[in-house]
Amino acid sequence: MARVKHTKQKRNKGRFSASIATLLIVVLAFVIFLYRDKLSPSSLGAFSRDRTEIMISSEPFTYENGSKQIFALMGDKLAIASSTGLQLLDDNGNTISREVFSMANPAVRCSGNYSAFFDVGGKSLRIFKDGQSHDFDRETAIISVTVNSSGYFTVTEEEAGYKGTVTVYDSDLDPLYKWYSGSGYALDSVVSPDNSMLAILCADSSGSTIRLFRFDSEEELASVSIKDELAFKVNFTKNGNFYALSEKAIHFFDSSGNALSSYSFDEYFLANYELSDEFCAVVLSKYVSGSGVTLISFGTDGKVLGSLPLSEEPLSLSSQGQKLLVLDASSIALYSGDLRMQKKNHVTPGFTSALLLPKGNVLLLSSHYGEKCEFR
Repeated sequence: MARVKHTKQKRNKGRFSASIATLLIVVLAFVIFLYRDKLSPSSLGAFSRDRTEIMISSEPFTYENGSKQIFALMGDKLAIASSTGLQLLDDNGNTISREVFSMANPAVRCSGNYSAFFDVGGKSLRIFKDGQSHDFDRETAIISVTVNSSGYFTVTEEEAGYKGTVTVYDSDLDPLYKWYSGSGYALDSVVSPDNSMLAILCADSSGSTIRLFRFDSEEELASVSIKDELAFKVNFTKNGNFYALSEKAIHFFDSSGNALSSYSFDEYFLANYELSDEFCAVVLSKYVSGSGVTLISFGTDGKVLGSLPLSEEPLSLSSQGQKLLVLDASSIALYSGDLRMQKKNHVTPGFTSALLLPKGNVLLLSSHYGEKCEFR
């Protein structure tokens, strides 16, 4: 088993005010809300059968109908988390695994052939590796779980006497590193694509702080502050840069923590997002009602790749490489990373989500069955 490095941040000796405690509750509630809404079922649609752009390439397949369903892709396999447990299906809709357990706020994170099913605010955690499920249930509440393309997992969770901990597991699922937060509530964490760095996002009295560590040292490499913003997500890009997303802006940094660029959402609301190590995209809405919508994509250096006004708010985003699939209530479209449209088709009510497969096929998913389609 790998030697675990334990690093502890000195605890703040001062008394935290009631407003800071309230801030934590608000932040955690916001994180759970975003995790839920990003992939939650809503009134999406199915491809119109009288269109020639889409061909149904498989018979419908079924799965369990649990509440609060969350869909994701583990390679070309469909991962489903719900209030009643997890399911994993192959690309033909055949069930690979089904486990029954309770999750109040189900979530699933996938990368390559690795996946993690977990309960946000609960203690249930299952990790899939090499086709096998591993029980990693926790003793304290889970805040977030991530997995990178090499199969390195991070688990951010509560810890008595601290403001959270982050545990890193390598691709063999051996514990590699553990960090205890003494100041700033740990909300998210992620390992870089080359497995050399760890980024940890914390909320504190000034806003948000991202702390960087290398696994060959117990000393903090660098930290960056995002003033007056409650960031909820941090992610690395394929070239080692990283970025943080809040409800107000998205911020990009190089591997040393130097600021590259920031994009303020100004008076717009963050309605949806898709984050990857290739590029990222955000959906901004001028009104809470979902009108006045703009889709914006960013490269790994934070530069805007494309900006596109939309007629209505997207209900689902899914990416593969430099491709982005956008589903709204009346149409589905495939874009390049710079938002040049490649395919588009009308939709009719019926399905609840759409995922872009590695080979360009599309999974159409309802609450209890799905179909695999392809663009002609």
